[in-house]
Parts: sequence; structure tokens; C-alpha cells
Amino acid sequence: MSRVLLVKPPFARLLGNTVYSTYPLGLMRVAGMLEARGHEVRAYHDDVSNPAPIPLGGVGFGDMALRQPTSEELLPFIAELESFDPDVVGVSYCTADRLSALAVAWEAAVRGYRVVGGGIHPSLLGRQECEILDAVVVGEGDHPAAAAVFETDFTGELVVPKVDDLDATPTARECVIGWERYTSFLRGMVQTQRGCPYSCGYCATPRVFGSRVRRRDPGAVREEVEELGVSGGRIIDDSFGVVWPHGEGVCRELGRTNFSWVCDMALQDITVGRLQTMRAGGCTGVNLGIESAVARWRELSGKHVVPGRPEEVVREAAECGVGVVYYFMVGYPSETVDEMTQTLDLAERLRDLGARACISVVTPYPKTRLWEAAYGSGEVPADFDWSGHIHQSSRMGLGACTTEQWGAILERADRLNH
Repeated sequence: MSRVLLVKPPFARLLGNTVYSTYPLGLMRVAGMLEARGHEVRAYHDDVSNPAPIPLGGVGFGDMALRQPTSEELLPFIAELESFDPDVVGVSYCTADRLSALAVAWEAAVRGYRVVGGGIHPSLLGRQECEILDAVVVGEGDHPAAAAVFETDFTGELVVPKVDDLDATPTARECVIGWERYTSFLRGMVQTQRGCPYSCGYCATPRVFGSRVRRRDPGAVREEVEELGVSGGRIIDDSFGVVWPHGEGVCRELGRTNFSWVCDMALQDITVGRLQTMRAGGCTGVNLGIESAVARWRELSGKHVVPGRPEEVVREAAECGVGVVYYFMVGYPSETVDEMTQTLDLAERLRDLGARACISVVTPYPKTRLWEAAYGSGEVPADFDWSGHIHQSSRMGLGACTTEQWGAILERADRLNH
């Protein structure tokens, strides 16, 4: 069998801020699938496997641009690569860390290693991402069909099916070199379902994971949480409880543990009864997307918000002991200063009621309605500059305003976020 090195490229390290640290649960699922097939697998997540510390920090807006790491910055990765001497290197990346991923791929390729890619961005653009990669997995890389790029000389684009039984594939969490350096909260990230029936205009999830919701056994979720041995974490479902009988079952099982958790959820799926059930199951916070105070941007985003309902939810959640975070975005294509101001006014009103605001810069992703609105076409030029595709980057402003007005909007958004 093969030796496989799975890699998540540097991201938080390049931005110089731990707040951008992630937990590559998908990569660990790929590792589990490969280990189950008899392969020897290691995972190198540069932001934790590289022992050099990343500065502590908080979220803030700025003139951010992700660059490619230098060969010198990748020396710890190169040392691990040459020490392990794998048969195949698999690089997982999203849009924001694409440049970083290509640098990692290049370092492996010039040393003669076979390099395959996977993750959200390759799944969206497929064959276009084969410029430096031997093969690209399009879709869910933990499906056994994806093993073909590691077990054969397959080249080009491999489209794999959806995983039907999410409990059948193990999650090899401790295969990540330096796994113990993750914070306990990051180690507590758990998925209870995959797929989302909603069609938010900014989200590429349905393109990759589909709209059919596939659910894990709630008892298996509880067992996984108990094995993690951490006090809390995050349920990373795109929209928890979208099939409520399943969400209720997860809450019932997690209520048997001491695990506290937060989740993302659709505003229209919130009721007092569900909040009470979630709180009894250990939920301490729920994140809800409003995105804009303006009808046309809500329509583009796929959000249907009944007037006054966001305020009601803050009060209902507080009575149940659940905190609320509302997501907003500014900088839609042609969005006016007045429209952005309306959104910030709403964020402030909800904050004054007790909710937290999480305001980001509009960042279009391929194959979404937002991309088409921003660039007039669904096509993605081969030379497109991805360096500024970060949700806190002031470079992503697409609104109809001057540089000075945009700076003032972001300054106020930054104050509301804190």
C-alpha cells in the first residue's frame, strides 16, 4: 500500500493572526478513508504542524492579500516531506488559501512527488486547477472512489459521488502532525449532517455537497464527542436542525454529555421550543445569517427575513440561555453607502438588544449567484487574482462608494464587531 502525505497549506500563519486558524476536519476524514484501505497516512497542517508560533490576535478589517509562502517559510513542510518520502501528496484547499496551496504543490512537484488536489476550490473549478497538479478530486474526498487518485496513475479531473453513510468513514484526527497544538475548541468541531437544501446566493456548498441532507446517527455523534474529551466545540453543519427530528435527536444525545456547543442555523428554523431543546442539549450559542437590511441584497443572498423577527429571536434566545450572533455583509456589487449604512444600523440595534454582530466584506465565490452579479458571468478567468479573497480584506469592496466612504464603513463595522 501507499504512503500518503495530506497537506493543508499555511493560511493563518501568512496572515499573522491566530484568529484565522482552522481545523481541517475534511482532511482528517480523507485520512480515515485511506487508512481504512490500508494506506500509511500522515497529515501536515502547516498552521499547527509547523512548530513556529503564530501571533495571537483578533478579527479586523485591513488591506489583506494572501501571498504565496516562500521556500524558506515552507522548510518545516519540506523536511517532513523528505523524511516521510510519500508515494503521493494530497493538498486540500479553499479559495482563500489557493495561492498557498499551489506553493506547497510546487515544492512537492519539483522534488518528483505525485501531487493531487481536493477541497472546496478544486471542486468548484475542476479541470482548471490541474495546471500544477497531477489530478484533482471534485466532490467529497472522503468517498472511497476518491482513493483512485492515490492508488492509480489517474490524471486530470476525478468526479466522485456523495457519501451516503457519514458514519461509515472514520475520522483520523490524530494523524495531523502536532495535533495536540489545536485549541480544545478547535478539537471539538463535529459534523452531524452534510448537504444543505437552502440556496444562499453567496454560498457554494450546494455545488460541492449537494442539497440532499445526509444525516449521521445521533448516538454516533455523542460517542464521537465523548471520545474527543473536550468540554466544548462547534457543530459545523451548514444549517443545524434543518431536518428537525434529526436535530432533536442530536440534542437529546448530546444532553447526556457535558459538551457545550455553538452552531449555524437558518433564522426561519428557529422556534422557542427548538431553542429550549438545543439548550438542554448543551447549545450555548447560535449563529444566524441576515446578511443585509436591504431587500435586494437579501434576495440575492437567499435570505427571507420577516420584519421584527430578528429582534424577537434575540429575546427568545436570551430567555432560553442561548446567545445569538447575526451575520452581515457589506460591499455588494453596486451597493450604495446608504444601503450599507442601513445594514450597519440594523446590526447596531440588534447588538443593543444583546446579540453580537459578525460583519464581513462581500466575497464572491465561483459558481454562485453572487459571483455572476459581481463579474457579469459565471466564467472564471484562468489568471483571476485570488489574493484578496478574504472576508476581512478591504480589497473586496464592490460597492458604489469612494475609497474614503468605504474606509468609514469598515471602520464602523469593525467597532460593531467588537
